[in-house]
Amino acid sequence: MPNVICPCGFSVPKGTRCDCATKRAAARQRENDQARGSAASRGYDGKWAKESKAWLAALGSPLCACGCGQPANMVDHVIAPKGDKKLFWSRSNWQPYHDTCNRRKAIKSEGGFGR
Repeated sequence: MPNVICPCGFSVPKGTRCDCATKRAAARQRENDQARGSAASRGYDGKWAKESKAWLAALGSPLCACGCGQPANMVDHVIAPKGDKKLFWSRSNWQPYHDTCNRRKAIKSEGGFGR
């Protein structure tokens, strides 16, 4: 298989990543994580855990809103609040979800975990 030239100038086998590309990707990930803030700083704290758990319990035994048939084990925001606390706490913006489906939804709609 032929080699390709990385932007840094090194020749690497096609289909592999140069060390510089891996380091750049890791640096971008760190920058994204710092800009995004922690889960607690975005509102997913003890209060959220208590309220979302109580909301799910009040629904009985809800199934995931995506239609997969799995039991819901978390609360998802229909519209991502993106820092809007009113939207974050609006129960009309909450839906029962399974965590696997929630990850899939985040990757599809937001590019993966809020990025």
